Amino acid sequence: MKEKKNKKRLPWWAVTLIVLLSAIVIFAAVSLITIRAFVGDSLSLQGTLAMASYGGFELPGWYKNLVLNVDRTYPGLPQLSADPADRTDMLELYETCMYGKTPTDGFSTSFELLSSEKVFSGKAEKQTVRISVSNEKGTFSADMIVLLPEGVETIPVFIGENFSGNDKAFESSEWPFEEIIENGFGVATMCYKDWAPDDTATFRDGVLHLFDDESLSAFSAWAFGISRGIDYLETLPAVDMNRIASVGHSRLARVSLWAGACDERIALVTGSCGGGLLRSPVMGRITSDGTSNHWYTPAYLQYENRDEELPVDMHTLYALAAGRHLFISIGENDLASDPVSMYDALQLAKAVWRDGYQMEVIPDGSYYDVPLDTPVMSEAVGVNIHSGGHKFDLSDWQSYIAYINRYMAKD
Repeated sequence: MKEKKNKKRLPWWAVTLIVLLSAIVIFAAVSLITIRAFVGDSLSLQGTLAMASYGGFELPGWYKNLVLNVDRTYPGLPQLSADPADRTDMLELYETCMYGKTPTDGFSTSFELLSSEKVFSGKAEKQTVRISVSNEKGTFSADMIVLLPEGVETIPVFIGENFSGNDKAFESSEWPFEEIIENGFGVATMCYKDWAPDDTATFRDGVLHLFDDESLSAFSAWAFGISRGIDYLETLPAVDMNRIASVGHSRLARVSLWAGACDERIALVTGSCGGGLLRSPVMGRITSDGTSNHWYTPAYLQYENRDEELPVDMHTLYALAAGRHLFISIGENDLASDPVSMYDALQLAKAVWRDGYQMEVIPDGSYYDVPLDTPVMSEAVGVNIHSGGHKFDLSDWQSYIAYINRYMAKD
């Protein structure tokens, strides 16, 4: 009788390799399908790959090159006017096409100090204040925390919104309160969702229910909150109102930029990882995706499938800070925010400061000319490309502090 042949078995390392490769393929496929389901057809291949790499981890150079080394012609990009007299027209165009007009009248604002205590071993006073906005339609209230260093007579203050809630912000690396205080700066923050829910169906249930303007977006509500916080800072004698800086990360970077466009009391406008030019092949196209429609005015969505006709872009938002100061933070691995076009937008916008306000600007060049973690600063604008990805941490704050100390010294 013939003996049965023993079947050849794969060695353990080969089985392990096959399982590992299968898991990677499945993970990649699920990730790409999920991204497409979320954003529809608004992303190019590069944009989809950028979203798949979203995060703060290190990425191989070949992957970054695959995503970022694409055509950079930005079709239909509008020209910016350097004439300061044209700023109002540019602002109105942005209001119409992007976020709506942030309310500046038709309401009154009041404040209630809920608590005051010493923190950080007595180095700072922490206030919790309730901001109330009222008109004939009712009253809306939201809370803000303010931290001011002790023993400082004229205090520059950063103001911005957080994702987590005011108490939890103390646990977040995005808000290094004690280090900011130790540098002689104050900081004020509020939760953005307290002003308008970040939800397409309910965003008008916040402060926007006081206003009849249907063109107002959630971004306008969030920027409105920052301005009302500045109203409170004006009541504090120790605050240096000539050195107010807005801050924000990710979508809140754009809120910070929009607040700076609408409220010229903000002397330094900053944004961390807020995204680049809409016309970049890496960024998402204009689309009615059902998840972020509330970020924009209805007129914005009329440009779906004809993005190149939109008369504004990110460089416009940057340029609306001209005459004051702008600082942009970019994440090296933040491919989904398209670091290359973020830098290109800044290069395009800087001409407004140079030609319209005769202010010193950063040198010409590309994203690849800027060394990592080395802020490039000028009288008009500054930029820092930080190592890592989509993050906002102490290194960005240190850049902002260095910029204010160098270019915005107290009178």
